[in-house]
Amino acid sequence: MSCKHVQRWKGPVPPNATVVFEVEVLSVSRGPRSMEAFTQIDLDKDKTLTKAEVKEYLKLEYEKGGKPRDEPFYEKIVADIFHKSDRDRDGLISSKEYNIYEHDEL
Repeated sequence: MSCKHVQRWKGPVPPNATVVFEVEVLSVSRGPRSMEAFTQIDLDKDKTLTKAEVKEYLKLEYEKGGKPRDEPFYEKIVADIFHKSDRDRDGLISSKEYNIYEHDEL
């Protein structure tokens, strides 16, 4: 095959090509939205999550995984969680706000 027969494509994959991805599953575990996880995070069992409870849970999970992080990392994650989940902006995540689907997801 000579170089003059090779077509040049503008994108990374030629048109009408089939791309096959291989994915390896490393682990399967309950997602963070399970009510079981909510119960574990809710240290004072008042059916709401505070920023302190969420941060403590994150620290334990990262340490358990052998990857402890610094304080600003946890603060950023907690701020993001509350921004996305605290719908009524009262500074707490209720069980209803936490479990938006009202059932456990795979």
